[in-house]
Amino acid sequence: MEEKFCPKCGKKSPANASFCSSCGISFAESGRTHVIVVTTPTVSGYQIVKVLGAVHGLTVRTRGVGGKIVAGIEGIFGGEVTSYTSEAEKARRDSLERLIEKATRMGANAIVGADFETSDILQGTATLFSAYGTAVIVKPIKKES
Repeated sequence: MEEKFCPKCGKKSPANASFCSSCGISFAESGRTHVIVVTTPTVSGYQIVKVLGAVHGLTVRTRGVGGKIVAGIEGIFGGEVTSYTSEAEKARRDSLERLIEKATRMGANAIVGADFETSDILQGTATLFSAYGTAVIVKPIKKES
């Protein structure tokens, strides 16, 4: 029997459950599971219940002719190349979103050790944006009263 883990409390529930049998949170809440993403090896206030494995998200971007022209003009005057900056921000968001999607498919409710890398490929005509980390299942640490 397949199971899924609650993103709030980390307890197991049947794969077809609509609500967590332990804490009652809806699995369909806002159409997707909330995933905590941190650059640290642990999540403050949470205990790692299970390590699911390495996970990554990739996107490759090329610069169109218009973008190259604008960047060339901006480069003449010095300073920030805003056309590249906005494209890099979009690519970073896309790679992070893909990282979260893959972790969610693995059953994770958190990603620890998240990091980003970029590499120029195809003789510098394209840039690879990579987000990676470790998909885990976490549960809140109960506070002693």
